[in-house]
Amino acid sequence: RTAMGCASSKRSDDVIHPQKETPYNPAATKPVESAPWAPSAPSAPPMMSAPVYPPIPVYPPPYGEQVLYPAIPSGGGDGGRYVNPNALPSAYEAALMHAAVAGTSSVRRIMLVDPINAVGWLGEPRTRTGVADYTYKREITHTGDLIDAPTGDRIGKIHDVTPHRADPRTGLRLSGPNVFGKYQSVDGSEVTLGTFELDARKLTVSGTAVSVAVRLVYTAPCVHDAHIFAMGNGWADQFTIAHLDGYLKFSMTPNVASGAWNNRVEVSSGIRDEDFEPGKEYTIVAVCTEEGQMRMFVDADLCAVGDGLAALDEFETSRTRKEAWCGRFMRPDTSMPVRAGILSVEVFDGALDYETVYTQYSVREVYKNVE
Repeated sequence: RTAMGCASSKRSDDVIHPQKETPYNPAATKPVESAPWAPSAPSAPPMMSAPVYPPIPVYPPPYGEQVLYPAIPSGGGDGGRYVNPNALPSAYEAALMHAAVAGTSSVRRIMLVDPINAVGWLGEPRTRTGVADYTYKREITHTGDLIDAPTGDRIGKIHDVTPHRADPRTGLRLSGPNVFGKYQSVDGSEVTLGTFELDARKLTVSGTAVSVAVRLVYTAPCVHDAHIFAMGNGWADQFTIAHLDGYLKFSMTPNVASGAWNNRVEVSSGIRDEDFEPGKEYTIVAVCTEEGQMRMFVDADLCAVGDGLAALDEFETSRTRKEAWCGRFMRPDTSMPVRAGILSVEVFDGALDYETVYTQYSVREVYKNVE
């Protein structure tokens, strides 16, 4: 089979040479002597006796093999010339280049929640009534603020937890005797939740890549729909760490334009809910790379890895989220208590690499040299 008019199996004097390219002109009945974008172009040679098959496509710039590239029309640009299309990368190569550039920025911590040492409890809790949460209206009581220690800025609120000094060995508990937030689940039963509402405005990222690290101490086994961390834009742009279907899982959704919940992806740690020992400290790290791939670590051990959003034919994620929670999903009526005390929550703009997780996010060296 020949390609572009060349017969590789013939002698050199039998090679069929293609005719010199000429601009496309469907109205012409003979080769064009000169093209408006190449006034000095020579006349095309007469047709060869042997036909060229398949025909060589010749199109105006910027398509096809071209030697000269026309000037950008008046008012259509900066007065320069069109780019040589043969010097451009393919769509696939361009996508890889874009991902590589986006991934070159250093990983940056954009939030650190320290509920042991950086909490401001309110002298007078602020109770709001009539808060609509999907299935019914309820009360919500803002009892404390989560503080960014270096700046003193508020980075979140504590809801429905009685003010108290948290034990550094067990963390600030989101269930138990100091928690009083009453929620009605979809099946009509009532559950009691304590929650952190994080300031989502401070969670803006540069691209798709984002990482979350949570240190916690379980007080009892969790059940289905216990959400340790959840942020997103409704059903879109979700990034959640939760106990689902008996296992600890990490799940994500793309933005609305890419299907949101209909294109939800997840990876499972393979660790069952009952395998998390009460009283033991754990570090959970979830990572989404710029390409959309997902990784999950527990105590610096890689427990799950998957294509994640990268498995979709095409996807986009938003750089901003409207809400972020610890202790519940965006829908409290599909949330169950997180039976654990939170020691710290960190959110990163970028994907933590394996080495950083291995060396910094075991339970023994969680803060060492991490900025």
